[in-house]
Amino acid sequence: MDHSPRFLKLVETAKAQVKEIGLEEAARLAKRGDAQLVDVREDSEWLASHAQGAIHLGKGVIERDIEARVPELGKPLLLYCGGGYRSILAADSLQRMGYTHVRSVIGGWKAWLAAGLPTTRRPDALPRSPHEKLGGIVHLPRLIDKVRLVPAGRLPGYNYLTVGLDKFLLDFLCLEGKAFEKAVQESSNDEEILRWVKRTVGPAWPGDHAVAEFNNRLINRRPDTPEKQLRFDQTRAEFPPTRRRVETVFDLIDLEEGRFKD
Repeated sequence: MDHSPRFLKLVETAKAQVKEIGLEEAARLAKRGDAQLVDVREDSEWLASHAQGAIHLGKGVIERDIEARVPELGKPLLLYCGGGYRSILAADSLQRMGYTHVRSVIGGWKAWLAAGLPTTRRPDALPRSPHEKLGGIVHLPRLIDKVRLVPAGRLPGYNYLTVGLDKFLLDFLCLEGKAFEKAVQESSNDEEILRWVKRTVGPAWPGDHAVAEFNNRLINRRPDTPEKQLRFDQTRAEFPPTRRRVETVFDLIDLEEGRFKD
């Protein structure tokens, strides 16, 4: 891609203030956990693939969102973009905000790919496992996390509220999706949300037998159409074999998100 002279001049000016880091050193520091990789590319680029272990803060929003994601001003940050230009500008901005250990990765994403370093399509933040419970009910903690992450753009591509397990859970509790979403966004923790759910459901709150039956149905849920089975099998085939068979929807979710253990 050809860059305009004015853009290149802007990058050169910022480059005088920014320290760069070689790819090998950046990868070594990130692997050891001594620094945080930050992908500053566009959403579409991030979704296609990104460096393993990176978080995503695109060039257009990094100044707005960095403090929520990385509150420590002294944390070492290694920024990369497609080829090393946007990361220079982003690093300069973060330094102006007070971040003291910011580096731009030389060569960016193109160099990372060329070196054969680990990549992934996994989001940088994940909801809890569907097996986790709140109020004795599976999937409820996961849905709470999705309500916090999906609207913020941190779980692109995830089904949300109106389909699948989310809808099954909301229908079981007789809750309207938008009302639940609003309650989660206005609450600070799981217990507040659970109190709201119980208050809203009222006398219709399910008894122990109904909860156990619901949990069993969800935990053992399998693809129920040939089309769903095909998608299930295709997704399963993307991962290395495991000694334990991946048979249920919960199994596949935990496998995709790195929690499935043999």
